[in-house]
Amino acid sequence: MLFSSPVYFGFFAVYLLVHFLVPQRFRLLVVIVGGTIFYSYWEPIYTPVPHLLMLMAYGGALWMDRAQNEAGRKRRMIATVVALLLPLIFFKYTDFLYRLSIGETDTSIKILNLPLPLGISFVTFTLIAYVVDVFARRFRIEERVQMLAAYVIFFPHLIAGPILRPHELIPQLDRLRSFARRRILPALAIFSVGLVKKLVFADPISHAISPIFADPTAHTGLENLFAMYGFSLQIYCDFSGYTDMAIGSALLLGVYLPNNFSRPYLARSIVDFWHRWHITLSHWLRDYLYIPLGGNRRGFPRQIGAILVTMVLGGLWHGANWTFVVWGALHGAGVAVGHAIRRVAPGFRLPGWLGLLLTFHFVTLAWVFFRSPDFSTATKVLAAPFVQSWGDVNSFAAAQAYPLFLFAAFIALCRYDDNRLVKAAARRLPKPVVWPAIAAMWALAITISTGSSAAFIYFEF
Repeated sequence: MLFSSPVYFGFFAVYLLVHFLVPQRFRLLVVIVGGTIFYSYWEPIYTPVPHLLMLMAYGGALWMDRAQNEAGRKRRMIATVVALLLPLIFFKYTDFLYRLSIGETDTSIKILNLPLPLGISFVTFTLIAYVVDVFARRFRIEERVQMLAAYVIFFPHLIAGPILRPHELIPQLDRLRSFARRRILPALAIFSVGLVKKLVFADPISHAISPIFADPTAHTGLENLFAMYGFSLQIYCDFSGYTDMAIGSALLLGVYLPNNFSRPYLARSIVDFWHRWHITLSHWLRDYLYIPLGGNRRGFPRQIGAILVTMVLGGLWHGANWTFVVWGALHGAGVAVGHAIRRVAPGFRLPGWLGLLLTFHFVTLAWVFFRSPDFSTATKVLAAPFVQSWGDVNSFAAAQAYPLFLFAAFIALCRYDDNRLVKAAARRLPKPVVWPAIAAMWALAITISTGSSAAFIYFEF
């Protein structure tokens, strides 16, 4: 059930009606039932997965809280976190570990060959945040199992985030708001922007570049270069579009979700990029991995080691493939170099435009490993602009006129891509301006997509 599909619009209309018609004391039940229906739409056999993980976290937190001393609490916290990670490791990494054990890199070799339960990574990280925050006494233990179930299964963030801490969502679910007309326009405007990102930008770019990544040597060097830049645009518009639609859907229900992106391609360093890209994951990795590994508290060499380990594991979290390890290692090295420069030359600053260009191109080159099915394909795409003919530039421009137009439009508009601006415009501009603008975005998205939509990229992770 894609946010950009007619099925979702029908589901959400019914859910919204039920949500506001039932008395408040039953709304948690609506959240749980609605989220379960939403989750089961893809693969009904995996419907119990988020609920079973939630019960593990619920029981583990109660067990931890009943320990007689801090050492016991810590041991039980670690045991609960390990138990939560085991299903993720089983589904996502068994085949990878098997290939590693026999020294094989061919990703077609599998012993499980099972589909990955949708959203298992995000559900697992959400529940680990709850358990660790209860252990650290940053959040009180939740004794209502239905509340913890609603925290996990609340459908706008269920499949691909944002990754929510318990203090960000549970208090809101505890007092779900009634219908408010003032939220309609901002919520619809944010959702509509996300719809345009997905259907007008991401999907057409995906159709243009997928054949190139499938066989780089059958395409010109210029086409491979186009695929590199194209994927940078595709993955941002796809994932941030999903987040916008999640935020808009939740806002209509009276729940505020944190923004997950802050114009990342305007970053002027790799450190800055990770302050802007997938913000909730960046914060999760910082608080639950980087800081426990020592952070910046145990000397600079230990800090660099913690950065590299965190980013490599963050890359591996995205997928069980060496390409993701390389992607994470590249970003880890970029972040480490940034911290090293700040330490050695604290006053050093690149000109803003140069920092932006270098950061964007570093990120774009690293995305090639993220997108490619294997290391061989990634190296072929990266080498193609230098070793393959560029072909007829005019023919290429004619064949890719619409994607090239999207590049130009994105460059012109990306500085305004901010939910705060969208929300402010929806509230302050006259309604006779806002409603036609929203209708125009929907008409454009439906016309370009011709009624179909590809799956969101992050559903794979």
